[in-house]
Amino acid sequence: MTGAASGTVGYKQVALQLTGRAPALAANVALPKNDDRGALADVILRETNRCLSVPAAGTARCVQNRARLIRALYTRLDRLTEPLPTTT
Repeated sequence: MTGAASGTVGYKQVALQLTGRAPALAANVALPKNDDRGALADVILRETNRCLSVPAAGTARCVQNRARLIRALYTRLDRLTEPLPTTT
């Protein structure tokens, strides 16, 4: 394999690994049924699935975009799983 071809395969492999990470993250989010944040979680996960449904390309740009998406997903889901402030 030439240098460019092996780089493409490497990028594609990393993109596929990042793509597989999103469902694992989603499986860790468990909100109570009566929690209003559940609707927001559904929107975030649908948006993520839509973005990840595009086939992974073997480019650095694709890997960077997938990594940004996963980072944003972590940030959004972290906010969703924080305890709600108590009102007194």
